[in-house]
Parts: sequence; C-alpha cells; structure tokens
Amino acid sequence: MTTALGWISLFFGVIGAMTAWAAVVPKHGRLDKLSMWYLGFSLTGSELAAFLATGGVALGAAAWALGAGELRLGQVALGLHALAVAGLLLAIWRSRTAFEVLDHGLRAVLGDDYEKRIAPDRRALIRRCLRPARWWKPFSYRLPDVEWHRHIDYVAGAHKQQRLDVLVGRNAPPGRRPVLVNIHGGGWKIGDKGTQAMPLLMHMASCGWLVVDADYRLSPGARMPDHILDVKRAIAWTREHAAEYGGDPDFIVITGGSAGGHLAALAALTAHQKQWQPGFEQADTSVQVAVPLYGKYDLLEQAGPDPAFAEYLAEGVMPGPRGQHEALWQGMDPATQAADPAAPRRPPFLVVHGQYDVLIPLAEARWFVQRLRDTSPDTELIYVEMPHAQHGFDVPHSLRAQLTVEAMQRYLEFQFSRWRAARDAR
Repeated sequence: MTTALGWISLFFGVIGAMTAWAAVVPKHGRLDKLSMWYLGFSLTGSELAAFLATGGVALGAAAWALGAGELRLGQVALGLHALAVAGLLLAIWRSRTAFEVLDHGLRAVLGDDYEKRIAPDRRALIRRCLRPARWWKPFSYRLPDVEWHRHIDYVAGAHKQQRLDVLVGRNAPPGRRPVLVNIHGGGWKIGDKGTQAMPLLMHMASCGWLVVDADYRLSPGARMPDHILDVKRAIAWTREHAAEYGGDPDFIVITGGSAGGHLAALAALTAHQKQWQPGFEQADTSVQVAVPLYGKYDLLEQAGPDPAFAEYLAEGVMPGPRGQHEALWQGMDPATQAADPAAPRRPPFLVVHGQYDVLIPLAEARWFVQRLRDTSPDTELIYVEMPHAQHGFDVPHSLRAQLTVEAMQRYLEFQFSRWRAARDAR
C-alpha cells in the first residue's frame, strides 16, 4: 500500500513539477510539435497557479499523512510536490505587475494624466476587478448583474456558427452604452463564444458597456475569407441592433485573442474594402478602437520563416497554397493591410502580447507594431508586452487576467470619453 501510494504521489509530483517549470521557464523558437504541449502546461501553471498550488499542498499533505514519506520513493515525490508549489507561487508573484505594466504603456502614449481626462460620469463606473475567490473557480464567469442573451443570429439563414451573444448590465448608466465586440481565437478551427476573454467581457458589461461576443464559421469547413466576412457581418449587425440593447452604435471597440486577434486587427484595417463585404458593401463595418491580444499578424513569413505555420494555413485555413491564391493571402494578412498607402486613417490600436507566448513569437508582434508605426505614423498605437505571460493568459480568472482587466477598463473609458467629447464638439 505504501509503495503504491509512493508511485501515485510521484506521478502527481512529476506532473506538478512539469507544470510549474513550464510556467516559469519560457520555450523559445518557432512553432513545432512540442509547442501545444508546452502551452498546455505553461498556461495551466501560470494562470491556474493558485488552484494548482492549493491542490499540490493538499495532495502532499495527504500523502505524508498516509506514510508516503517512509520510503525513498515517497520522499522524492514529496520533494517534487514542494518544488511544484514553490514554482506556482513564483508564477503568481510574477503576475502581480500586470496592471503597472499596462498602465505604464498607456501613460507613455496618452500622458500621465489620461485617467483625469476620463469623463466624470464614466470614471464613476470604474471599479476593481480583483476577486481572489475566483482564482479557485477560474472558469466561473457569470456575474449576477449581467444579462446574457445567447445564440442570436447575425445573418439571415445563419449557419450554427454565425451567432453571437449580447451581455448587458442590469444597472444601466444614463445614456447609450459604448460597445465592445469580442472575437474568439482557436487557430480559425476551434473555439466558441462565451469561453474566451470572459473576465474582461463580464466586467465591462457590469460596468456600463454593451458587449457583443461573436462566433464565426470555422475551418476546415470554412476557408478564408469566410472568417473575416463573418466578423464584418457581426460588426454590421451590431451597428444595426446595438441601440435595441441600450448601446451606442457609433462607438465600437473590437478585441480578440490569437486568431481572434488576427481577425480583430484585420477588421480594423480593412473597414472600407468592399471586396470583403460581398452582399453588404454599403454596411459600415468600421471600428473606433482595436485591441488585438497575442494575435497572428504575419501570414506571409515577412517577419521570418515559419514553414510549419504556412503549411497549417495552406492545408486547413486558406483555400490552397499561397502560390495559387496570392491576392487572397495578401488580403488576409494584417501586416500587408497595415502597409497599404491608400488606406484611410486607422483607428487607435492597443496591441498586447505575452513575453512567454509559445505559439506566436514575441518578435512577430514587435515587427507588426513597428510596421504599423512606419507606414501609419499618425495612428495612435500603444504596444505592451505582458511579462511572463503565455498565449491565452486572459481566458481564466487569475491575478494577471484580473489586473489586466482593471487597466483595460481605464483605457476603454478614456477612448470613449475622448470620442464622445469630440462628437459633442462638432
């Protein structure tokens, strides 16, 4: 019995140590077969650290009480548990700077007084998102003061993935609410509304925003440009129907992570390109602010060679290889769209990328931001690298995610206040 307990303890100790190691030690290099495994351990360890550390202490204490420490095997297992817990606590400690880092990036561009320039009625809506109890319920998203309207078709005869959710706070502030549209990630092949960026979406809905969380048709059943056409249709639906839920259809912020970051950036950069709006060419699909998170901005290997990703796109996302569909590949590439000299003025961009991102290299985000700066010097562009953050860091409730939401709310309220003041002055 004691030997079996030792082996069981060793198994969980090894898993815990691997999770903690991946959370605190980055994996460098391009996308490869190990990347998804590393992402699974790293994201779990960094953003579920409080939950896992508690479990590690409980398992270790139970194993010790049952006599695992009497054998050398059990002693090794308990040592691994201790190292895992220490690593997870380090991951939590490292995430404590998320607000300061994002706030510093905002102040560098908007000015040290940007919070004072938020309108008083909007400033009154800013509140803390820090809820430590939710670290042990990381995927419990619902807030009691938010109505969640589910599965609304945004096109006639909608495919099951051409639907969106609308989140509306029950305690409505005076006036129309600004609108936040979210586009989920998942490599354009998986993912669902209601599962990503939910700490941000619920908080903003609770604090006086109208939130739209949209699905889009997924590959391999759908191929580019179907994904961006659906995103634009969701924006068009929002402009037409936001007022029905108390929203201001004239002010829309778009955000998204990973593939959703790609689509959010692409939508913001192609608002007036009618070829990507077949059948609804006259619809206004512009956005007032773009906030892509850990997005894929280079589909053409301009920032560096990435043959594995190019193959992934050609086989499952695009209708075929680049050589056969050159114009489409360029059209779906945010970096190429950013360099279009004929494009109208871009909306303000806030680009956030995790320093430990294992799926989309940090260097690619830096390259895209520099390209946007070089080709659109008049664009207000804020770029923030989130220390020690992994791909998908904003999905579960964690210290990092909640602190990020607090800073993000200030940025979004600043943008809405400035836009509203400019509108009222006209």
